[in-house]
Amino acid sequence: MTALPATGAALTFSPAAAASEPDPLVPLYHEWLDARRTCRALAALPGNEDWDDPRAVAAEARETAAEKQMLTLKPTSFEGIGALAALAWVFVGPATLDPQEFAEQAQSFECRALMAIWKACTGQDGYPVT
Repeated sequence: MTALPATGAALTFSPAAAASEPDPLVPLYHEWLDARRTCRALAALPGNEDWDDPRAVAAEARETAAEKQMLTLKPTSFEGIGALAALAWVFVGPATLDPQEFAEQAQSFECRALMAIWKACTGQDGYPVT
């Protein structure tokens, strides 16, 4: 019970109450995903070893802008909470591309907590989509 706010207020979330308006995080999450995928695709360009290709720079700027905006907004849907879980996964998730090491690192408490939130909010199995 020590994790509850000092006021004793219960943590509540009502997606039905928020359903009247679109979640502001969802389009930002999709923008962030698109920018990340573009960055990855451009990373393989010949001559872009220093990430100075203007398209890579622009994609990185889009990613950073969407990320910063996501962190300023309150989610109003399970999808929005899932989007924040995916963002958090980038910061605390496994730091390797080796499949065996990745699976081992994904068993940390931090990763398991984020995966549980992701799965609960999205209904998807596996790791948060980043």
